[in-house]
Amino acid sequence: MRKQPAFTFIEILVALTITSIVMVLGITLYMQLVSSNNRILHDYDKNQEALQLKSILNTDFERYNHIEYRIYELKFSDKNSTCMYEFSDIGILRRFNENMDTFKLEYSNLEYELQHGNTGMVTHFSFDIKLHNNVIPYSFYKEYPSFENVNSSIFK
Repeated sequence: MRKQPAFTFIEILVALTITSIVMVLGITLYMQLVSSNNRILHDYDKNQEALQLKSILNTDFERYNHIEYRIYELKFSDKNSTCMYEFSDIGILRRFNENMDTFKLEYSNLEYELQHGNTGMVTHFSFDIKLHNNVIPYSFYKEYPSFENVNSSIFK
C-alpha cells in the first residue's frame, strides 16, 4: 500500500492559526477605518453647518433693514418679512416664515452694539463657535444709511 501525500494535523492547525490571526488583524483594521471615516464625515458635516450658519447670517445682515437684539434673540425685519434667531441650549434656531433651521453648534460670548441715538438697532453682533476643540469667532456688521432714515424706518 502506497502512502498518500497529505498535510499533518499539526500543519493544518498552524495554517488555521495564521489565517485566524490575519483575519482578526484585517477585521480590526477595517473597523478602525470605518470609525475614522465616520468621524471625518461627522467633522465635515459640522464644518458645513458652521459655514452655512455664517453665510445665512451674513446674508440676513445685508438683506434686512432693521436688526434688533433681545436676550438670546436676534430679530431681522423689513416691510415684507421677519426672521428670528434664537440662541438656545441646543444650538442656534432660525425661524423664517413657516421654516425653521437648527444649527446644533456650541456658541459663547454673545456681544452686540447698538446704533447711537436710542434706535435700538444692532450695528455689530458677534459670538464664538466651538468646533473640534477650536474657537471660531463670528462677527457681523450692519451699516445704516443715515440716522434720519433709520428713525423713519422704525416708525413707519
